[in-house]
Amino acid sequence: MYYAFNTESSVIPSASQIAGSSALLDPQAMLEQLLAQGCRLASQAWVDNHWGLILWKVAGMVSLDPKPESNPGTRRWCWRHIREQFLYRYEKELEGGARPPLRLIATQDAPASLPMVLCVSNISWSSGGVDHDGLVMDQIPELELTDGWYKLRAEVDGALTRAIKKGKIRVGRKLAVQNARLSSDHKDPTEVLEAYDRCHLVLAGNSCHLAPWHAKLGFSSSPSFATLGSLTSDGGVVTIVELAVVKAHPVAFIEFVEGSDGKTRRIGPRNEKEEMKARDQWARRREDLASKLRDDIDRKISTLEGYAHRLDAKAGSAQGKTEDEDPPPHIDTYYDDLEEGGNLGTLLCRLSKSEMRWLSETIRKNCATLRENAREETEKELAFECPPRKVRNFRVVVAEDARTRERKAYRRAQITVWDVLDLGFGEGTKAGAFLPDQRFLVTNLIPTQQSAWMANEPGAEVYLTTRRDSKWTKMN
Repeated sequence: MYYAFNTESSVIPSASQIAGSSALLDPQAMLEQLLAQGCRLASQAWVDNHWGLILWKVAGMVSLDPKPESNPGTRRWCWRHIREQFLYRYEKELEGGARPPLRLIATQDAPASLPMVLCVSNISWSSGGVDHDGLVMDQIPELELTDGWYKLRAEVDGALTRAIKKGKIRVGRKLAVQNARLSSDHKDPTEVLEAYDRCHLVLAGNSCHLAPWHAKLGFSSSPSFATLGSLTSDGGVVTIVELAVVKAHPVAFIEFVEGSDGKTRRIGPRNEKEEMKARDQWARRREDLASKLRDDIDRKISTLEGYAHRLDAKAGSAQGKTEDEDPPPHIDTYYDDLEEGGNLGTLLCRLSKSEMRWLSETIRKNCATLRENAREETEKELAFECPPRKVRNFRVVVAEDARTRERKAYRRAQITVWDVLDLGFGEGTKAGAFLPDQRFLVTNLIPTQQSAWMANEPGAEVYLTTRRDSKWTKMN
């Protein structure tokens, strides 16, 4: 960032020429020349950002292939070539509208979960110190990643922290990253030059791996496959892996029941026969309760209609309400008393014939409403007394790597596949049917039983589970 050139010429100046030169060609001078050439959209912040990245890239190219540096016409480590790099970026980005990956992610125009290759441009460490209990806190690393155009900070997990401490991840190494998450202090999109202190990426070790030095920075056209041997129990989500089925255990079922204290407890696992029995028992109980509720409503309506008949008979030809008239307020009180089990005989002694007619019409109106709402009321009562069952099915599948990289595949994985009966693998295939030697592309697996994970050695096993967005794609 603080490097400056001594001359605009591509010929290396002598020591006396350098000593006699007072001007330094730095980022400020670059902005002045860009503005002089009509690059009115360039700013000092934009130039400062690209200055260090362009010089870093050119220095790497020069170190890789130093021969052209002996010829002033092909020399790259000079002011002329650096200015050409700035003009190229200006025309492509600010005039052409092409936005690099990290700029798209910061403005929330592209998800951070897309596969991409980024380069480690810096590693910083927290100060550590002592916590409230007087215990010494470990220093925590934070990565600075670049797509070659812009930089963002990245939070790492335990697996990536160990790789940094071992020196496997260091400045200049490229990482294949996917399933990252953008964490921001606010929900609004942020321009990338302002985003460095406002947001950062969150990486999962199981969804990252080292990329070759020659890998092109930016979004990748295809995801990076993990292998079981590369996974760690604390490395978070496994974005994609290709597996071959070794064995599939029978389908099992777990029921989730909410108690009176609001806590949910699990019942099971049950096998298929036990689940069918539990489902039938619930269905019978629900039907019995529904029948009882319907009978109760019918009895209530029948009783109320009987009251209405008695009131009509007692009132005789008394005048009831007219079309624009509402019943007196106390009629509703009489109706509530009857609905709650009041004695009609006692009430008749106190009513006038006109009030009897009013009450009779109120009863008939409310009985019609009860009939209309009977189904809805029954469903509400059923939902409370006998709520729908919350049951999830699963099966445990034993699988091994179907593709490997340099290391031999030793590990096998026991994968808990939730909602397996909803999985379909093509026509004529039973839902959730796993057969030996079947190969699948599997996405978004999560490590489980972390303390039971074994090292990458013959006979080792690891434990994974699916989540709601996991997908199984059968391979030919």
